Amino acid sequence: MTESVIHNQPVSGLLPDSQQRPATGQPQPVDQVTSERSRNRLSFLVDPRTLVVLLLLTFMGSLAYQQWNDPQRYFELGMTGVRENDRAKIERAAVALRDKPAYRMQHAFLSASLLVRDGQPERAIQLAISSQDHPDVEIQSRVLAGEAAYQLGAAGNAKLFWEDALLLNAQCVEAHQWLGVLYFDLGAMENSLLHLKSVSYLSPKDPRPDRFMGLINRDYERPEEAIKHYLESLRRSPRQPDVDTVRLELAECHIKLRQYEAAMESLSRCADSPQKVRLTARCLMNLGSLDDARRLAQQILQVDPKNLKTLDLNAEIALIDGDVQRAADLLRTAVQVDPFDHGVRSRLAQVVARLGLDDEHRQHAQRAEELQDLWRQFSDLQVDAINRPIDADLRLQIGTLARQLGKEELALTWFKAAVAIDPSKSDTVQKLAKPQ
Repeated sequence: MTESVIHNQPVSGLLPDSQQRPATGQPQPVDQVTSERSRNRLSFLVDPRTLVVLLLLTFMGSLAYQQWNDPQRYFELGMTGVRENDRAKIERAAVALRDKPAYRMQHAFLSASLLVRDGQPERAIQLAISSQDHPDVEIQSRVLAGEAAYQLGAAGNAKLFWEDALLLNAQCVEAHQWLGVLYFDLGAMENSLLHLKSVSYLSPKDPRPDRFMGLINRDYERPEEAIKHYLESLRRSPRQPDVDTVRLELAECHIKLRQYEAAMESLSRCADSPQKVRLTARCLMNLGSLDDARRLAQQILQVDPKNLKTLDLNAEIALIDGDVQRAADLLRTAVQVDPFDHGVRSRLAQVVARLGLDDEHRQHAQRAEELQDLWRQFSDLQVDAINRPIDADLRLQIGTLARQLGKEELALTWFKAAVAIDPSKSDTVQKLAKPQ
């Protein structure tokens, strides 16, 4: 009879050949089956190929763990965090290296970097100095110690740290950057420009050093040099965050050199703003398009009626139109907006003289002369400051003159520079810095 139910089916075909029942049909003893299974398993375990696979897996696992827990890997992660100003990476590396004696100095450097970011320069400078002798961080630790010293107001010590870093590596970009900032804050602009040029050379894709050099040269009435640096900054990064500001400053420099077409080209790439309209109007006026210039000047006057340059521009156009009274009214408003601008006051003195107002003429002419003399002293002393980078008293004098010229923020900058050079001047500066 055919076996059709599973319980009655023969097991042959369902088991491996080694476990088939004997041809006699007699059932195989259970202990024999178990013994054969054990032998098969043992044969698998002692198979050389199995041992090789197990050893290979063990080795790869060990290698992966060592790589994952490699102190050097964490140190490199921390240094990447320092370069990218990524606090999370620095913290992760510092924690991983905390219990690694061989990386004690690297850990000290990374910890100091975190302390500087947390505004704790006293502790940071100690750790930075303690890591100076390790070749992995000997340069960076000096840069960091200088940054901490500068936070403490010890500009002289900061300068020494950064110069020491440059002795180890003359191409240390960070040291040049900090020295550029230091000398700018001290009013030693030529020294600042020297280091900014090095930064520009060493970081050929960074638009910031040339943008900064353009600003310095513009403020110091060197428009030709400013234009060169503005153009280089824009070449490196045509879409930098403050590109409109750069192009507006570039246009101002072109206008100072009477390069009105070049100024218009730069302005055409700027977004609409009151400053753009005002500069465009000045260019059109000088290019002979007086009607367009007048329309824009009046338009911007309605939008920004208390802007000194807008008032001055409209007064200039009024004089071209022969409306002396309107020019005088506009210039009087301009003097109220900025009573320390000797140029506007001098133009007002000339205009009221044309109206026969002799007393007002003498009043404004005398004050304009006083202001011009103060500006002359201020400019001369700034040149002296370039050649005397560590003269604190000179900077106090410049700050006092800046205050007399109504430049309160500039005065505070010079007072801060004096204290950075000589902390003992802090009491004097506190007295001078009180609002008047």
